[in-house]
Amino acid sequence: MTVSTELGGGLSGLFGLHGKTAVVTGAVQGIGLGIARTLAMAGARVVVGDLRGEAAEAAAARLRDEGAEVLGVAVDVSEEESVTAMFSSALAAFGGMDILVNNAGIYPKTPFLELTVAQWDRIHAVNLRGTFLCMREAIRHMKAAGRGGAIVNISSVNSLQPVIHDNAQYGSSKAGVNMLTRTAALEFAPDGIRVNAVLPGGVATEGAAQSVADRAPTGPLAQPGRMPLGRIGEPADIAAAVLFLSGPGSSYITGQLLAVDGGFQVS
Repeated sequence: MTVSTELGGGLSGLFGLHGKTAVVTGAVQGIGLGIARTLAMAGARVVVGDLRGEAAEAAAARLRDEGAEVLGVAVDVSEEESVTAMFSSALAAFGGMDILVNNAGIYPKTPFLELTVAQWDRIHAVNLRGTFLCMREAIRHMKAAGRGGAIVNISSVNSLQPVIHDNAQYGSSKAGVNMLTRTAALEFAPDGIRVNAVLPGGVATEGAAQSVADRAPTGPLAQPGRMPLGRIGEPADIAAAVLFLSGPGSSYITGQLLAVDGGFQVS
């Protein structure tokens, strides 16, 4: 989709998602739920996918109560058949899909020398293989529909530089997500499919709070005083970036890694 340089359509022409269908994984709480809510507020139909099926339906019900058109689906993004089933449900419910947000991820902290092969494989299966599987399935449908699409992968600033101890397995998985993002952006640009990534810094979520609690006995998660904008991020900060990269206002942007980190990378 090409956006006019004039603002005759107003802001809705830049950020509106009316008539679009978005699939958001890991969307029952925190960043994922914030993204799902924001895309729905912009007019999109939303599929809330999560490993916890009952929680996915509960989150979808809350968004429907807010006036959104939402479907809750159980999905294990690390399993090919589960991912295929999620997209089949999305197509059956809404007739197509235009936006994919790969947010599902896990981030257990383990010291490097204590890290087992099973732990390594599990985090890469969810964070990297899961992103690949969802991207592959979404791109197949987008190409078949012939109207392009937008994919936004949720990576991390930890993919660019180590900022948290005992996190090699997570950082490496997200670095892989970055390369998947750029590779797919190049390959599928002729199809009008844009692929970008948002790299959050510290964000106040339920999962982050648990990580802090788990880490407390051995020290802080990251260096203090490294947030130039003076506050920790909120899910809405990440959701706003995803909205931009999902909509027509970013029609000339693909293959980019956007850090949303309060200035952490330049501190």
